[in-house]
Amino acid sequence: MKHFQKTILFLALFFVLFQSCRQPSQEQAESSQADADIYAEHVRTSEFQTPEEERLDFVLPEGFEVTLFASEPDITKPINMAFDEKGRLWVTQSSEYPIAAGQGEGRDRITILEDTDGDGKADKIQDFANDLNIPIGIVPIKNGAIAYSIPNVYKFLDTDNDGKSDKREVLLGPFEYKDTHGMVNNLFRGFDGWIHASHGFSNISVVSGKDHDSIKMVSGNTFRFRPDGSRAEKTTDGRINPFGSDYDDMGYHYSADCHTLPIYQLIWGGNYTQWGKKEPNMGFAPTMMDYGLKSTALSGLVYYTDNQFPEEYRNSFYSGDVVTCRISRNTMEFNGSTPKAIAQEDFLVSKDPWFRPVDIKIGPDGAMYIADFYNKIIGHYEVPLDHPGRDRVSGRIWKITYKGKSRKITDWSKASQDELIQAMGDSILQLRMVATDELVDRYGKDAVPSLSTMVKDNKTSPEQLIQGLWALYRLDALPDNILQNALQHPDRRVKVHAYKILSNYGQLSEGQYAKAMEDLTDKDPHVQRAAAELLSRHPNPKTYKKLVELHSKIPGYDTHLAYTMLMALSNHLQEKEILQMALKESWPEPQAKVVALVVSDLNVPETGDFLLDHLAKFKESNKNTIGFTEAIAKTIHPSKMEKLLQWVKQKASEEPSEAHLLANATSQGMNQRTMSIPVSYQSWYKTLAESMLKSIPVKETYTDLEKAQLVFASETAGKYKMVTVNDNLKVLLNKPTIDEDIRSTAARALMMIDPKSNSLMVSERMNDPDEEISMRRKMATALALWDHTSARQMLGEGLKNAPVELQETISVALVKNPDGKSKLMAFIKMGHAPARLLKQRTVEENMLANITPQQLKEVQELTANLVPISEERQKLIAERLADFVPDHNSLASGATIFEKNCSSCHQIANKGGLIGPQLDGVGNWGQTALATKILDPNRNITENFRTYNISLNNGQTVSGLFRREEGQTVVLADQTGKEFSVSKPEIKEMSPSKYTLMPDNFNTALSKEEFNALLVYLLNTK
Repeated sequence: MKHFQKTILFLALFFVLFQSCRQPSQEQAESSQADADIYAEHVRTSEFQTPEEERLDFVLPEGFEVTLFASEPDITKPINMAFDEKGRLWVTQSSEYPIAAGQGEGRDRITILEDTDGDGKADKIQDFANDLNIPIGIVPIKNGAIAYSIPNVYKFLDTDNDGKSDKREVLLGPFEYKDTHGMVNNLFRGFDGWIHASHGFSNISVVSGKDHDSIKMVSGNTFRFRPDGSRAEKTTDGRINPFGSDYDDMGYHYSADCHTLPIYQLIWGGNYTQWGKKEPNMGFAPTMMDYGLKSTALSGLVYYTDNQFPEEYRNSFYSGDVVTCRISRNTMEFNGSTPKAIAQEDFLVSKDPWFRPVDIKIGPDGAMYIADFYNKIIGHYEVPLDHPGRDRVSGRIWKITYKGKSRKITDWSKASQDELIQAMGDSILQLRMVATDELVDRYGKDAVPSLSTMVKDNKTSPEQLIQGLWALYRLDALPDNILQNALQHPDRRVKVHAYKILSNYGQLSEGQYAKAMEDLTDKDPHVQRAAAELLSRHPNPKTYKKLVELHSKIPGYDTHLAYTMLMALSNHLQEKEILQMALKESWPEPQAKVVALVVSDLNVPETGDFLLDHLAKFKESNKNTIGFTEAIAKTIHPSKMEKLLQWVKQKASEEPSEAHLLANATSQGMNQRTMSIPVSYQSWYKTLAESMLKSIPVKETYTDLEKAQLVFASETAGKYKMVTVNDNLKVLLNKPTIDEDIRSTAARALMMIDPKSNSLMVSERMNDPDEEISMRRKMATALALWDHTSARQMLGEGLKNAPVELQETISVALVKNPDGKSKLMAFIKMGHAPARLLKQRTVEENMLANITPQQLKEVQELTANLVPISEERQKLIAERLADFVPDHNSLASGATIFEKNCSSCHQIANKGGLIGPQLDGVGNWGQTALATKILDPNRNITENFRTYNISLNNGQTVSGLFRREEGQTVVLADQTGKEFSVSKPEIKEMSPSKYTLMPDNFNTALSKEEFNALLVYLLNTK
């Protein structure tokens, strides 16, 4: 397709807490296209409804009833909720969201709600604190609450019992809050007595307890901290924006991630996928869902273990979706110790598109409570943060019961010690937990005698025994023999919890180690997994061999057990003494492969020799071979680099198709340790490159392998200025039917080899009207590699009569140089290009950087009286939408346009790249929002997808999306979605841009017909 950019990204799309959504259930919502459209507007156009009007728009399964528990003006905008031991509901609310208030200027609040007369509605309402700044996570404690409010987690206390906080203490913080739509949320008290919490999207926080042992959290993480703030620990790493947590009676922690999947069963210490993360050789922690809800607007999660709902609706996960305005339901079954989610019909659907279920809790009465952030706008980035339409007053809390059935609430603060111990054996998990917390908090050590009697009684139920064990542990009064007996209990739940208790111990006895080793081969996979988790947190030289031996025997379907075993082994091998023992061991092939897999991710010097010997001895998969090779190059002693070279050369001769991958792996490994590439390696790289360029015949189409080889060869030729292949590269460049990536890489190489001689040829391709616009733009970028006035002259001359997209690319290249700034303005004055170019966002940003006063004056004169870009784009959006008529016959062509331009960075249905977020369910955004994001992508962007401009010591400038750090390199992504690395020592300055990676020219890159086809395709992605 002529005049069409090939690799435009959509990185300005979908960077919100509450984003895309899914199609309503046919049965419950009487779904039609018209029904679906009510959820497609980012700014709802439907009318505000009173609580009663909204209530009438709820659709629930037969027999379920919804009633209003509280609403404005008694509360404002609820975010998180939690019940206390008295049965009162604590609610955090924010009218400030999404813009944080200035220091000391917050007016958000925590409110306590109580139904004193049992009519199902709060009638006693007390503001506990009202000077807060976007408070989110909250958990009640004795005489107060622990809650997050920018920028800290505080302990709020009511010392005079008047229902208001009069004392506060910083427990943890400060947390970063550059992004306010996740932050620290969904606090809950675990079996262990610690407060567990989620850390939200984009922010990077380094915090510590009073012991000053800090943890670092980047974007999505989970962590725990002691209620007194004495210590904090990270429990998992990764995911995007976790927002919702719960647990089951086995002690497994479940968590919702609003951008990926609504339910994860978390593995302690697990490393989960996250944007920008490189997958380790041993893989990311596993998931429990093989389907999504086609939404990135998931918030709140509960696992219903009460008995007030019918059997069918118990042991179910309930998740909120704030864009499609519903509560989803999923059940699960276990394969071994691995849970598998099973989709069920949506539980609740609202026909009022202002319904925003941000949190869900099961009350002490067995009813479901829903925090409704009632609002016409919920999105964080797709709508301006300061949009005047954001409702800052209305909020509701709904109560759902089955046929009005709910249990009478007990005030456990008035219960006797015996009553609390008895309640610890209740059939309802939540009541057991509340009773345990109350007993420990109120009676403390005084409860030890009664607890000791209870746990020694053979008639004690497993449920009560579990709570008793945890209570004694929390009171530092759990005898070793009682815990040892629990490890031999016939009920697996007791054994699993006993191991979880032991995991919190600082040291283990020989008997405890021995029992854990024995239970690694228990017939119950849950017990095996619990034993492995214990050993994971208590490395011991006597343990690692068995972990290695058992891993290969785990059934393939039990992914959670397999990963836990790998994590245990990894934690063992991070101990230097154990690592040295393991590396000296003579392992059979299956066990050797397990050890190699784990040590390849450790990045310690001792592993290089082992991995090299391993690869020489055993055949690994191609994926592992490449991963291990990079690990060796990164860790092996410099004196052994020649040995590695001999091995990779031999491997490359045996498997020529892997040669370029092996070469890249060695190069990347050395770059990460800032090691100069040895001459012998350079020679091999050049030999490979020359062989590939001269042996692969020039033809119309290439296989994926041939393309990868030619790209590697061209990049290598340019890097090492290989004059011997100059003619081969010219042939590739000048054959118009060859793949564009191959040709553009050849052009870059030619400009690096001999820019003076090759620049004319590259500029001819740039100016050739028969070339694709995307190719011509790449030629301009290649030409700009030559930092010379001749190159800038050629670029300037290329502006004349060029398409707007090419003019913008040329302009960006020019304005990165002081001389280029003046040249661009001179060519504009000559009529080669419009002054409007100077206001294009990417041009303007670079033009104004380090500009001289005289140049600034010229810019201002040239751009005076121009219509602002924002107005121009808004007019175009309105025109395109006015002319848009959905034509399903264009669906296939729209899919092709997406595949060509977007799939390198975005996934739909697990196909595509992950530079940017997944786009499942994006069709529910509606045509207005999608058109805005396509045509004006930089209107609202997230910090996490802001590009960076990097000035290098050699005077060059590179730009890209920050992905991660790897050793001594910074990894970024370019506009094609391809990752590239920059050595830290080469960086002079790294500064954030105002814009995303997506080129800001889709308004000209797509014709009206192409835009319509793409929009049709996206609207049908649900």
